[in-house]
Amino acid sequence: MEPKGLGLSVFKERYAHEHEEWQDACRRVATSAGAHESIGVRESYYQALVNGRLMPGGRIWYGAGRVKQQMLNCFVVPTGDSREDWGRTMSDFTVVTGTGGGVGFNFSPIRPRGAAISGVGGEATGSVSLMSMLDGIAKGMVGGGNRRAAMMMCLAIDHPDILEFIDTKLNKEALNNANVSLVIPPTLEPETIVHLYKTGGKIALRHDGKTYGELPVREFLASVVKNALSSGEPGILNQYLAEKENNVGYAHPLTSTNPCGEIWLPDYGCCDLGALVLPSFVVDGELDWDALADTIAVGVRFLDNVLDVNYYPLHEIEKMCQAERRIGLGVMGLHSMLLDLGMMYDSEQGLAFIDKLFHFIKITAYKASIELAKEKGPFPLYDARYLASPFVRRLPREIRNAIAEYGIRNCALLTVAPTGTTSMVHGVTSGIEPLFAPAYFRRRKVAADIAGEFDTIKTLVIHADYLNHPDIAQGAYDIPVWNHLEVQKIVQSHIDNAVSKTINVSKGVKFSELMDATLAYLPYLKGFTVYQEGSRDDEPLEAIHLDKVAEVLQSWDGETDYDGMESLDCVTGVCTI
Repeated sequence: MEPKGLGLSVFKERYAHEHEEWQDACRRVATSAGAHESIGVRESYYQALVNGRLMPGGRIWYGAGRVKQQMLNCFVVPTGDSREDWGRTMSDFTVVTGTGGGVGFNFSPIRPRGAAISGVGGEATGSVSLMSMLDGIAKGMVGGGNRRAAMMMCLAIDHPDILEFIDTKLNKEALNNANVSLVIPPTLEPETIVHLYKTGGKIALRHDGKTYGELPVREFLASVVKNALSSGEPGILNQYLAEKENNVGYAHPLTSTNPCGEIWLPDYGCCDLGALVLPSFVVDGELDWDALADTIAVGVRFLDNVLDVNYYPLHEIEKMCQAERRIGLGVMGLHSMLLDLGMMYDSEQGLAFIDKLFHFIKITAYKASIELAKEKGPFPLYDARYLASPFVRRLPREIRNAIAEYGIRNCALLTVAPTGTTSMVHGVTSGIEPLFAPAYFRRRKVAADIAGEFDTIKTLVIHADYLNHPDIAQGAYDIPVWNHLEVQKIVQSHIDNAVSKTINVSKGVKFSELMDATLAYLPYLKGFTVYQEGSRDDEPLEAIHLDKVAEVLQSWDGETDYDGMESLDCVTGVCTI
């Protein structure tokens, strides 16, 4: 595999060290990750990378081989309800962001605005005040490798500050360095929220045992969905389901997701990311299951090694990451692979294959982690209670028996990250997302004169996957919202961490349809984000729907690009992987 076109540009600009070619970078990453391994293991890493079957997260490419090789993408930093806690949170954020890591926060522990401060008197300024402070820090910082600060800010739906939180982001246009999400807390079943929506019920707004008011569920969720349609935010995070499925819930609770939402983490947890490049396993129209299995095993070992050679920005992070040994092996190019196999993304055949594929990835990854436990020992927090996790209980009996006998190396192994820029290196679709569009217009500004005026250049981009499979290719906006959610539900059933996916909806989608779909799938997803076509004024890409492609291709006489690979999987642009 050799990156080319846009993929080569992305690789050179973001991931290669100075004057480094693809093979050199693959050798550097393989050697760095496998520093404590044999020559043979390091060679297996190199072959998986250089042949385009395993794609580590961007921080691994950037950090590997540096003096302080910080190779983890994201972290979660705790918040607390004292001045000392706030100072620690801001300090932790500054340090972590300075090493290029994104940060997730859950502000639910903070007392609401107006609550009494018994120690020194007066009233609390609330959770949004700390959010604003962190946003101010982010404005003045550029992470390692010129990476802008990335944050996930979330707050429980029953927190008394919830309306102020939403208003600050959406109406006052603040907190612009963060993705924002509502959290369904572990104490509130999603089915209860659905019931309260349908019956016109209310949720008590509570903190530390005190009630501050009530939230009309129907009106609030309706406003959330309308805002999501108009701006892509807020997202919804399902901490109830994440905690219920938490493999190590016996040891500690989960706090927040990372900025993209693909991994729920405890305080000081980390994202250790890599992806299987799915189209690389298609040979003559068939999936090479043996090669996929081999690469899954390599990927699990590779990511486990990263935890041992990584430079940690905080001692608390190192302690937690070593105790859990949580990794996030994901995928990229799902839709590209389906097209190569002759399947439509959301057809019955496609959905059945997705279910089979992710079941295979799950079983193979867990077997690989058990084999690592035999060799290196299980993760330090492992004990027999691990087998009581609902996710683990659904594994085949032979897997559970092997875990009971040998333990397992990693508390959790699987995720689906958006892989926006790393997928461009390989020229495949991002994560489990469908094609953005079979064809689209890309607009870019170029300097017109020395006075600072700009011209807008409009280019027609025709996606290679469409050219190769015009009869079965679909774009994100051609797929009904229910089908998007069904794909995510199927994949989530096999993923022990979480799934990052954007539910793309076309212009003019009915509010009632999106609301009904949200309520139907809310109990089954650990988080989701909605994005409506054209809802942001500065969109650089304009999708051409499937039924209009032939007409546009026939009439267009401007600049055309057949080598484009673009992604809108993170609509706010603050969670680059």
